[in-house]
This record gives sequence, C-alpha cells and structure tokens, in this order.
Amino acid sequence: MIDVYATRGKIKDRKGLARTLAQAIMRWEKVPAIDFFSGNTAGFVHELDPDGFSTAGGGNDHVRVVVTTNAGALDRDQHVRELLGKA
Repeated sequence: MIDVYATRGKIKDRKGLARTLAQAIMRWEKVPAIDFFSGNTAGFVHELDPDGFSTAGGGNDHVRVVVTTNAGALDRDQHVRELLGKA
C-alpha cells in the first residue's frame, strides 16, 4: 500500500491519485492484474490541516509518501527510482 500525506486542498483529485498509486504498486511488485491483488492493493490520501505538521523551520508545504510492501518486494533503490519515475 502507499500513503500520501499533504496539506488539505493541495491534491485536487484524491481518488484518482490513490488509484493511480495503488496501480503503480502492483506494477512495481510485478503482480498480475487479478481481483485478488487489485482488491488488496491500496493507495491512501490523507489531508492534514495546515497546522497539522511542520518542518523544524516552520514550513508545512511538504508532501509525505510512505510505501509499504511485503518483505523483499522492493529494495531501497527501487523505492526511490519508482517514486521519482526513473525506473
């Protein structure tokens, strides 16, 4: 699964983003597009109030992405390449 955290209103199409990310997880893990996997792979978009998080310097314009996969599905380099679109 994949979780995205952002300030409320920053992401316009939350459902579309969640679905796109869930589908990307399936591609990255190289699982077949069958009901078992498509029904159990999810993307979550969490909206936070502007005062709900902060950098040490006081900023709140960041987006946090957390990818959770089964053990061994992706190594650290794969996580970074896939998220940055450099696969």
